[in-house]
Amino acid sequence: MLELTNIALQAGNKKLFHLPSLHLDKGLIALVGRNGAGKSTFLKMILGDHKNFTGSIFINGKNENEITSSQRARLISVVYTKPEIFGNHTVKEVLLLGRIPYQNIFSQISPEDRIKVEQIANLLEIDEMLHANFSILSDGEKQLVMIGRALVQDTPILLLDEPAAFLDLVNRYKLAQILKKIVVETNKLIIYSTHHLDLLNQYCNGVLLISDYQMEYLTEANLFAETIKVKFGIK
Repeated sequence: MLELTNIALQAGNKKLFHLPSLHLDKGLIALVGRNGAGKSTFLKMILGDHKNFTGSIFINGKNENEITSSQRARLISVVYTKPEIFGNHTVKEVLLLGRIPYQNIFSQISPEDRIKVEQIANLLEIDEMLHANFSILSDGEKQLVMIGRALVQDTPILLLDEPAAFLDLVNRYKLAQILKKIVVETNKLIIYSTHHLDLLNQYCNGVLLISDYQMEYLTEANLFAETIKVKFGIK
């Protein structure tokens, strides 16, 4: 689903890290690194919004340079750390924005679109706030809605930039459980950046670790937290 070869990623003149090769088909993958290591930039690179890199990226076997914006919208969805602003839109209207890549030129909402929104709202347990104004929600609630919009978009690849940043402890665990369930039931590839190490062993299939200007892929779940602490010099 996602293949990267000989990636050297930069931000301006700053070298971020090198990644020799990586092939990911499905699973819940955590992206871990210190502040400024390049986590957000890496996600933007996959999304096609950051071009300051060398190497090759293939999505579903196709070079990312050959993928149009409309095709990309059906392949990759994204949730950023800070929730977006949607004026007076209701939660339901925000979720329906995830169906835009599948609508015709008249942006007509289909029964399938409505069903998808209801399914995701139930999954995230936000169905009771569907008619609430998005702007009055707490930061944590807004983040759940933004994650819902990405899930409504129904792409094979989902990128999340610190999705639990505004979530309390209970919702953090709930989100991890939901993401794991989605991966198991739909075979999606979900990559999410995080600073929380307590959930990795239990829920993640792999960890992309950035340290010392290198990215490596960890697959031994029982060693995730321990390996990261050693790399970062945490006792």
